[in-house]
Amino acid sequence: MSHSTKRRGTSALRVLAALTTALLLTAGGRPAPVDRGTDSTHRLSPQVVHTGTGPTGYRVTFRYKNPDADRVQIKGEWYFANPYQLSALSTDDGTALETPGTPPADWRPGDIPIAYPNSPAANWPVADMRKGRDGMWTYSTPLPSGVFTYSLYVDCADDTQVGCTAVSDPANPPWNEKAGKVSGTTERTSQVYVPSDPSYGTADYAWQGPSPTGEHGTLTHVTYPAPTSVSPPGKNYLSVYTPPGYDSGRAKPYPTLYLFSGDATEMDWSTQGDAGHILDNLIATGQIPPMVVVMPNTAGFPDSTGYTSFDKNLTDTLIPYVESRYRVSDFATDRAAAGLGYGASLTNSLLFGHTAEFGSYGVFSPGRRGNYTLPEASSVSGAQVAELKRARVYVGGGWQDPSHDYHAGEVSLLTGLGVPVAPGFVNGGHSWFAWRLNLEDFLTSTAFFPATTG
Repeated sequence: MSHSTKRRGTSALRVLAALTTALLLTAGGRPAPVDRGTDSTHRLSPQVVHTGTGPTGYRVTFRYKNPDADRVQIKGEWYFANPYQLSALSTDDGTALETPGTPPADWRPGDIPIAYPNSPAANWPVADMRKGRDGMWTYSTPLPSGVFTYSLYVDCADDTQVGCTAVSDPANPPWNEKAGKVSGTTERTSQVYVPSDPSYGTADYAWQGPSPTGEHGTLTHVTYPAPTSVSPPGKNYLSVYTPPGYDSGRAKPYPTLYLFSGDATEMDWSTQGDAGHILDNLIATGQIPPMVVVMPNTAGFPDSTGYTSFDKNLTDTLIPYVESRYRVSDFATDRAAAGLGYGASLTNSLLFGHTAEFGSYGVFSPGRRGNYTLPEASSVSGAQVAELKRARVYVGGGWQDPSHDYHAGEVSLLTGLGVPVAPGFVNGGHSWFAWRLNLEDFLTSTAFFPATTG
């Protein structure tokens, strides 16, 4: 079933919910709090305004208060292109594909966010913010619907940001940062959610915004004992999502999704990936069951490109740790593993090396170089094929991803072995725009469904 067809039945409800909350939105798509008057953080959060004018019907203004700064720049996930004027890069040397890099003011219906150049090491545009007399720096731009990641550079002397460190928006910090203190890995980005105005042809991405029911799950940062971790030694980090109304005494245990990022940190999926909002919406609309989602930091293990030590930590330490502390099922059919980029390579390592540990696998945009090497069909035994047929497997990514042919090759490998695969390719590059779509598609089409054969 296509991505657009599958959601057609609920699109009207979502558009209505998005338009109802549009004027109440602050940064990250959260409903605006009651005006506290002296709460400077909320007063400085990005303003998402429904203008009702082109090209998208919405305009976002970002604000940063720093009278002492001489220059402030904003880097945003908002270059665009017509996907049908692009082609996927298929060269083995990773040569970048040049793309038009259309700015938001020139956005047209059907355009997708895609960086310039279109490559795994792509760059998003950086713009100067304008300083007011009161020391307030601002930047305003129209944006279509969806989630957009951005960062700030303060007093960066280099026009290409060489030697400069990006920071998150202090008025819209990551959820693991409170009162300037960070739990676990520092996330140097912030996110803003923009609703859809269908009058201007923007897509219905209400499922990436706040749940229309107002109910939301809980994100918790966890430090767990990991004997084989070398950085930090003997321990490592998780971000854990528990669903709305999570009940530790529930009779029926929850299914568990182990979700890996490409940058290795435990924070990426819950910030740039918008996993919390996506899960809230899919649970609220009954499209997926309530579940616990574990997002590990995958870095810090001895063979970071060999996978063996991370796999062993996951199966021998992390899964038992989670299953002893959360009301989750210990049946393999109630476990799913998924990831993007490097995290997709980890997922493949589990798929082919620990097949029976999970009932569902989601592989989003695995990298072609320096990562997990897919086995030759001739090296996969009959017993292994039988195990693979008992799993639910999804392989997806962007049609315009520089490694799309590699992703398609995995589909060909598995289908050639007689293993059913749900392909989930969407218009998009090697970016969070595509991976958010993949996560939603994997959860609603593949994860925790009964096996197709065997």
